[in-house]
Amino acid sequence: MKALLIWPHFPNSFWSYQETLNLADLRSTNPPLGLITVAAMLPKDWEIRFYDRNVRPETDDDWAWCDIVIVSAMIVQKQDFRSLIQKGVALGKKVAVGGPFPTSVPDVALEAGAH
Repeated sequence: MKALLIWPHFPNSFWSYQETLNLADLRSTNPPLGLITVAAMLPKDWEIRFYDRNVRPETDDDWAWCDIVIVSAMIVQKQDFRSLIQKGVALGKKVAVGGPFPTSVPDVALEAGAH
C-alpha cells in the first residue's frame, strides 16, 4: 500500500504567526505530530510520502503514486482540508481523515467525500 500523508496549509491569521515566521525565515510553527504518529503506526511494508503543505506542497506525481490519502487538520485549515479530500476522491483515491477538526466536526469531511 502506498500512503500519501498531508498536513494542510495554514491560512494567514493571528494564530499563524506569519510575520514572525518571515522574520525568522521559517515556514511553520506547528509540526504535524499527530500525522507523524499515524505514519509510525502504519504497517512496515507500506510506502509513505509525507508533506507539510506549509513547507512544501506535494506533486501531481505523488497523487498518481498513492493508493490512499491520509489528511489531518485543525479548524483553521478547513478550506485546504476540504479541497484535499475533494481532489483525492476525484482522482479515485481512498481518503482517510483525522485530527481535531474532523473529529469534532465530521460533517465537513463527510460532505467533501472522505471515506
